[in-house]
Amino acid sequence: MTDRTEPHAVYAPTPWSDGVWFMAHDGRCLGWVRWYSDGEHEFFGVYSYGCDQQGLRVWLSSHESLAGAAAWMGANVGQLLERSRRLGPDPVNPLGLHERRR
Repeated sequence: MTDRTEPHAVYAPTPWSDGVWFMAHDGRCLGWVRWYSDGEHEFFGVYSYGCDQQGLRVWLSSHESLAGAAAWMGANVGQLLERSRRLGPDPVNPLGLHERRR
């Protein structure tokens, strides 16, 4: 069943992906969030769903918290969906679909 209880939801995509999340909107993957540090500072980088011509995800924005990254993604749903249409398939989930399993 597709999760329609919230318009946006942040999920950990796999058990082995510490520090990486993806965000879904009405069952469609919007993008990825990756935790990283830059010296003493910690950030959550937002990356495209889908890959560019070199097979890499495109960095879009960085935030000081997962909540901040998720809020930015929620405010930019249209832009994220449009960008993913122009990119190549994402190797983790080529169809871009997400179902929440209960």
